[in-house]
Amino acid sequence: MKLLAHDVDAHEMIPSTRLGDYFGQPGRIMGALFEATDRLRPDPTDTNMHVEADDVMEIDSDSIWKVKGPKAPSAIDLNRRVEVLDAMGIEKQLVFPTTAIAAMMVGGMTDFGFEQRFGGDTSMLEGLSRPEFSKMFLRAYNDWAIENANLADGRIRLVGIIPTSDDVNDMIGEIKRLIDGGVKGVYLQADVPPGGVSPAHSVMDPLWRLLEENNVTATLHIGTEFFFLDPRWTFAETFQDLFQSPEIPNTNIGMFATCHMAIDNYLNALVLGGVFERFPRLRLGLFEVGGHWVGPAARRMDMYCEVFPGSAAAKYPMKPSEYVARNVRVSPFNFEPVHRYIQDDPNLVDVFCYSTDYPHVEGTKDSMNKMLAKVEPLGEEITAKFFRTNAEWLLP
Repeated sequence: MKLLAHDVDAHEMIPSTRLGDYFGQPGRIMGALFEATDRLRPDPTDTNMHVEADDVMEIDSDSIWKVKGPKAPSAIDLNRRVEVLDAMGIEKQLVFPTTAIAAMMVGGMTDFGFEQRFGGDTSMLEGLSRPEFSKMFLRAYNDWAIENANLADGRIRLVGIIPTSDDVNDMIGEIKRLIDGGVKGVYLQADVPPGGVSPAHSVMDPLWRLLEENNVTATLHIGTEFFFLDPRWTFAETFQDLFQSPEIPNTNIGMFATCHMAIDNYLNALVLGGVFERFPRLRLGLFEVGGHWVGPAARRMDMYCEVFPGSAAAKYPMKPSEYVARNVRVSPFNFEPVHRYIQDDPNLVDVFCYSTDYPHVEGTKDSMNKMLAKVEPLGEEITAKFFRTNAEWLLP
C-alpha cells in the first residue's frame, strides 16, 4: 500500500511485573491482581499480563505483525513506538491503556462480576476498597498519559480516562487537567449515565463544548460494559469455555457478542438527543466493539424519526445517519467483513477506520494486509478513506 495509514486503536501493554515501576502503589496492586487471575485460570497465550518481559525484541516485519502481548516491541517502552509505526507504514496512532481499563472494571464491577472475571480475592488491595483502588490507579495512569502526551511530535497520542461520576463537574475537571497536559483524546465510560443523566442532557453540554473547542477526541472503547449488562446473563454451563483478553479477562462468547450494546445505547442518546446538532465539530471514536452494528443502528434511528415525527430528533436539519457519518468514526475488528458494511451502507463510507489493536491479540496477525484485501477491491478512494482519511477526523 502506497499511502501511510493512521491507526485509531492501539495500546500499551505493560506486564504485571513492571506495573509498579510505572504506576507506583496502584501498579503493584494491579500486578498482584493479574497474578491472582493467572493462578485462578492459567493463561498460556500472548494475552497473559503476568509475565516477565523487557522491551528488547528487535523491530522487524515479523515482530510487529506477528508477536502479541507484553513481549512485543514497544508494548512497554513507548519511546520505541515510533520505530514500530515507521516499520508498519503508519503515521499517527491513538494509544489506549490496557491495565487502566482492567482497573476501571475492578472498581465498578458487582461482587459477582469481580469473582467471575478476577477470582474475587481482594487481599492484595492493601486495605483499599475496589472503587478506592480504581480511582488511585486511574489518577496514576492519567499522570503517565500527561507525561507522554507529546511523543514523536504528536504521532503517538495517549488517550486519558474519564471515569463516570455522579457530578459532571468532576469529569470536566479531569478533562481540563488532561487538556492542559497536552492529551488529545479521552476515553469515556459507556455503561452508566454520565453525571446521573443522559449524555444529551444540558448539564453535559459544558463537557462536550470543552472537547469540541479544544479539538479533543471523545472515545468509547470495550471494557466499560460491566454495569450495562448483568454478568449473570452469561452464567450458564454452556458459557464456561473462557478465553482471555487484556481488557476483559475470563470472558466468553456471550460477553463478546454483546460488548457493543452499551456503546450502541450511548450513541443513540448522543444522536437522537441532539448533541451533534449542538456541537457539530465534536469528534467521537467507537473502538473494539465491532462495526457490524453501526449500519443497523443508523437505519434504526432514521426509521424512528419517521415513526415519531413530533420528536425533537425528527426536527433536526439532518437525519441521524448523517450525524453518524459526519461526527463518528468506528474501527471494526480485523476479522469482520468491513467491505460488506460499506457496500450495504455506502452513506457511512466515511465512518469506518483501520486499527491494529497493537499489541493485543484481538488485532490479529498481519492485520493491514488482511484488511487491505477486503477493501482494495472497492477502489482506491475507499481504500484511502478506510486506512487514512476517515481517521483524520480523530487526529486533528
